[in-house]
Amino acid sequence: MAPVTKIDLKDDKNNKFRLAAALLFLVIGAGLLAYAFTALLNGNSGWTEIKADSASELNCSEDFVFLYELGAGDTSATAENKAIRILYTDAVEKAYQLFNNDQSFDGVNNVYYINQHPNEVIEVDPVLYNAFSLVEQYGERRIYLGPVYEVYDNIFYCTEDSQTADYDPEQNDDISEFCEQVAEYAGTEECIGIELLGENKLKLVISPEYKQYLDAEGVTEYVDFYWMKNAFIVDYLADVMIDAGYIHGSISSHDGFVRNLDDREIGYSFNLFDGVDNTVYEAGSMNYTGAISLVSLRSYPLNAIDSKYYYEFQDGEIRTAYLDMADARCKSARNNLVTYSRTEGCAEVLLQTIPLYVTDEWNADAVAELAERDVHSIYSEDYTFYYNDSDITITNLYGKENVTYKAIFLR
Repeated sequence: MAPVTKIDLKDDKNNKFRLAAALLFLVIGAGLLAYAFTALLNGNSGWTEIKADSASELNCSEDFVFLYELGAGDTSATAENKAIRILYTDAVEKAYQLFNNDQSFDGVNNVYYINQHPNEVIEVDPVLYNAFSLVEQYGERRIYLGPVYEVYDNIFYCTEDSQTADYDPEQNDDISEFCEQVAEYAGTEECIGIELLGENKLKLVISPEYKQYLDAEGVTEYVDFYWMKNAFIVDYLADVMIDAGYIHGSISSHDGFVRNLDDREIGYSFNLFDGVDNTVYEAGSMNYTGAISLVSLRSYPLNAIDSKYYYEFQDGEIRTAYLDMADARCKSARNNLVTYSRTEGCAEVLLQTIPLYVTDEWNADAVAELAERDVHSIYSEDYTFYYNDSDITITNLYGKENVTYKAIFLR
């Protein structure tokens, strides 16, 4: 049986802001979160981690691991490394600026700028315009829960259960009423929306009633991609590399978004975790070949860095950033859901997955229908992984201490 990892979530509860734990994650995160390239790294010295220029501080590179096989093409490894690093540094700087919702940058009309200029026509970068276009295409309105995300940010910053009462809608009636009211406004097109005007111009339209309500609450953050942000960013980073012809690598975010650019017949593996009764099992591996866009959602944290979007109470109850539009409460229909596509990017995969995952009721039929659109799934139940793609295999299944996993292919 392959080596396994068994993590007690309660033991990790107090590590939310310990620097040592965070640094450990950054060092071994690619392996721990299952962006597993073990066979490749052991078998080919050309594989290396591409890092942004250390002189650049304002970028989002800390959210990503970029592994690349240098020298696999016609260019020397040295020249390729230099060229890719320059491209990557520029891209992570640009992405950081565009999707930033709490900081302005000279000459950049980013998410923060849009929030500061409601009901005005704004020209934005095509990357940001295309992100809003995708959101509109799939009818996803969670980007308008910005005021509620501020509430949940406060929960996630808590270090003790006693601190959460002031922010948690499950404990505080005033907060609950605010979240539900914002959710009602956010779900109504007449109250708020991004109007796409073409030629990269848009307008954040907010009704006078909703604007007055938020002004009274002291809120100016209307739009936020929040936990969904890295799905759009990893697609942009991947596009930059693909357009430049650099495809012998993979870019992964720590929060579960992966773009494998490599279309060669080389084997890759993605570790499958499962959270059961406050214990997380490294329960199996998804093995695949070829370029792929992968989204991994889970209802529990793995490491200290996950405190950005998770809070675990002493009794094992967990708050997450996956909020339902109906009431702005966090929901997960399954402990784990991995969805992926060979034809669409992470953002499109995510936007089709959210309605199936962030809800009370699991709909296996809807998951099967996604597969017909080349969005395949792996989910777990009762120590069993179910999957609907015959082109992958699931191996290294956990079997120890009266817990044994199996995998079932759904034809």
